[in-house]
Amino acid sequence: MEGTIHEKAVLVLMAYFIGFLTAFIWLTPQPAVDSFVTYIPDETMTASLVSATALKATESVTEGQTEKPAVSYHDGVLEVSVFGSTKVLSLNPDITGHVTDNDFLVQGTHVGNLVYTVSGSEEFVFFCEQKKLDAKTCSPFIFDALSDTIHPVTFNGDKIELLSSAVENVAWNNNILQVENEVSKDTLKPWLLGY
Repeated sequence: MEGTIHEKAVLVLMAYFIGFLTAFIWLTPQPAVDSFVTYIPDETMTASLVSATALKATESVTEGQTEKPAVSYHDGVLEVSVFGSTKVLSLNPDITGHVTDNDFLVQGTHVGNLVYTVSGSEEFVFFCEQKKLDAKTCSPFIFDALSDTIHPVTFNGDKIELLSSAVENVAWNNNILQVENEVSKDTLKPWLLGY
């Protein structure tokens, strides 16, 4: 029998349960923000990398071969040269005159001064992109030369923004990134900060 009182009661109870569950999730307290980071709730960001004109002919690379990257910042462009090719990590469209599309709003462009530092082993390049001139924070990234990828710096799995004052004191210690009192969890993945 369809439409019985019992079926209606079950549907009403399920509706109340879903409502209470939604309210519980919505009202659950979020993690406290540390003094040097701002958490970004959006989990859809992907890092991008732009190829630039190679400085010399690309050489064949054998499995396991490593080359230390040469990092330079000039005319508003942060670039790294490794294995005979040059990759642009970040550029300032105001200085370069390059027009960028929406793919570079999250990573790939900066304004003002760009802070960057290379790890002692030269496997990783930390850089922090300021998106507005009057901003007091910047978006931190690490370029992994061995895998040729850019990773956002995260704190316990959450993407972060760093205060400009904290970025000035970023340091490397044996491929461990240190930002204020926080250090990376792994020498192979220094973009993972946290406990």
